[in-house]
Amino acid sequence: MIIFVFTTISFFILPTLTAAHNGARDELGGHFRKADCVYLLHEPSSLAKTAANMDELIQLIKKYNSNSSCASGLSKENVDLEGYSFPNQNETGQKEVSTPSDNISSTEEPNDAIKLGTRYPAELVKCTDGDTAQFKINGQTYITRFLYIDTPESTNKIEPFGKEASTYTCSFLRSGNITLETDGDRVFDKYNRLLAWVWVDDQLLQEEITKAGFVEDFYDYGDYLYEDRIVSSMAEAKKLSKGMYATTVEEMDEIENRTVAIPDKTEEAVTDPTQTEKIDNNQKDESSETKEKNSEENGISDKVIIGLLVIVFLYYFIRRKNRK
Repeated sequence: MIIFVFTTISFFILPTLTAAHNGARDELGGHFRKADCVYLLHEPSSLAKTAANMDELIQLIKKYNSNSSCASGLSKENVDLEGYSFPNQNETGQKEVSTPSDNISSTEEPNDAIKLGTRYPAELVKCTDGDTAQFKINGQTYITRFLYIDTPESTNKIEPFGKEASTYTCSFLRSGNITLETDGDRVFDKYNRLLAWVWVDDQLLQEEITKAGFVEDFYDYGDYLYEDRIVSSMAEAKKLSKGMYATTVEEMDEIENRTVAIPDKTEEAVTDPTQTEKIDNNQKDESSETKEKNSEENGISDKVIIGLLVIVFLYYFIRRKNRK
């Protein structure tokens, strides 16, 4: 009778203890979920990381996991990487392939079609600031740095007269037909920006914005065709007190002290739809796991109760028999 009691206890109680455990991890850092034979790669080991793709990982699972019944029919759909990505692959599992632009060094020209000493009809794509804009030439868009001039900043930070310079440039570029002219000893700078003189109809933008008093300095890294015209325009702007030169030195110092930095937006909430979708999927997965755990716990509780009732029944049955 005692043997029968212990057998009953083992039948009802021990399965509840094993059911509470999801399975020991194999040498790859994962295990099969008993309910549906889905392989869960919890913590990829160095062995798992030797797999370059899903097919190689499946072969490793079949070799190193002892659950042959699940491993034998394992497919890609039944492997949950839990966020792990294979080496040289992105989150979607696709191998990353470098594009020609990825291989351009800072000293190489991104497009051989653009030559030095040549004029190109261009179309305005976007105004950036007083000395930078984006133009389209023959269907290709180029971030373009205007040759020779340097205007106050209005992007990463707002400097005195930065907004005025940006507004002047944008308005000027929309006033006529645009032509870009390459010059100097190189077509692109180290940031792969096109370097050019900017003509709007028959007017040179660099010359006009300098006359307006919105150029604070020159960058002279070579011999340029129109640098004498720009230097003369700067002298004229200062003489006529144009733009930033309309104030005294003391007033300029006071304005510079009020330079405003653009707020950092890196901590703003993520509004990328793909990120939102990932968050929703994660929440759904967590909800499913919670429901699964709850159902397992409920099943465990029922078995424990039944086991205890059987034990109580057997206890009273044995006592009653012994009294007889």
